[in-house]
Amino acid sequence: MKAYKQSCYNTSTMYSPRGTDNLDFKIEDYLKAKTKSGLGPEEDYLIEIEHESEISQEITRRFHVNFQMNHKLEESFISSGNDLLIARHLRYLPAFLHTHSFFEIVCLLNGSCSHYINGQHQHLSQGDVLIMAPGTMHAIHAADDDSLVINILIRSSTFHSAFFNTLTNKTILGDFFQKTLYRNKEHSYLLFHAGNDDSLFRILEYLYLEECSEKRYKNAVKNQIAELFFSILLRNHEKDVFIPNPTGENDEPDFVFLLKYMESHYQNTSLKEMADFFHYSERHLIRLIQDYTGMSFSKNIQQIRLNQAAALLEETDLPVSEISAQIGYSNVSHFRKLFMERFSVSPYDFRQAHQCR
Repeated sequence: MKAYKQSCYNTSTMYSPRGTDNLDFKIEDYLKAKTKSGLGPEEDYLIEIEHESEISQEITRRFHVNFQMNHKLEESFISSGNDLLIARHLRYLPAFLHTHSFFEIVCLLNGSCSHYINGQHQHLSQGDVLIMAPGTMHAIHAADDDSLVINILIRSSTFHSAFFNTLTNKTILGDFFQKTLYRNKEHSYLLFHAGNDDSLFRILEYLYLEECSEKRYKNAVKNQIAELFFSILLRNHEKDVFIPNPTGENDEPDFVFLLKYMESHYQNTSLKEMADFFHYSERHLIRLIQDYTGMSFSKNIQQIRLNQAAALLEETDLPVSEISAQIGYSNVSHFRKLFMERFSVSPYDFRQAHQCR
């Protein structure tokens, strides 16, 4: 069962002027012919700069559209008056390395495609959702008729205001997602393997249809649907995410499970107990946690405890002393000191500020 309706995505949202049918498909036919003639061979997707210029100029000349293959895309690429743009990625478009000053979410609804990012090659499969932060050097190549890739381009300010609270939901994984996308300059992406999630991709379908419409409040509605898409993605597939190693060293595909285990067992786990559970040496586990989070095991446990304390202060009326004991600190004064260092306010002031909202 396919998680999309092909007909929904036959309307162009980027290159074809309103009312112009099938222009995207004509461009794809031209690109496919170019691929067969040797400009973009299967074994070498990353094309030379002069070929990019040649292809860009030829598409502009043939189809009378403003087709620019720029190496750095600015937010002006998203049309004025819009906070985000949803578009179908052109099949057979040669992969050209580029960066952008906005966030990009790539959704592969059918088939497969190649993705080049930070010098690495990734094979994306149906249901994969890739979130990339501004400044990420990458390239995408979908080289068959069955591929269907949808791109969501989001202004940085919009991504921050709409999705920042979701990313910082006082969980270790939320904190880590935020750190990956906002502070990790070299490997700033998250890859979710969403599979055939009908509920998720139905939301994407609504988002695309809204992009194709000319209804009132279109921008506001798109923002709300995109926020729903992002929230459902995190809720349904928090454990299905691939996180790159920030150091550029060997990736750990199951690192998300290490984070979740620490969060679930923060009250009583130890480095040795956790290493035994995952069949790692303590030395290897120490290196993994330090590489990915930039913090030691004990510092991560401390952060989880303080995040849990913040949640209890917001959601309950438990005394501070009881919260301190519940998260594993018998010394209340020590807990208050650590809380102040983490949140820059006392537990009492934190509760007053957040319970009054």
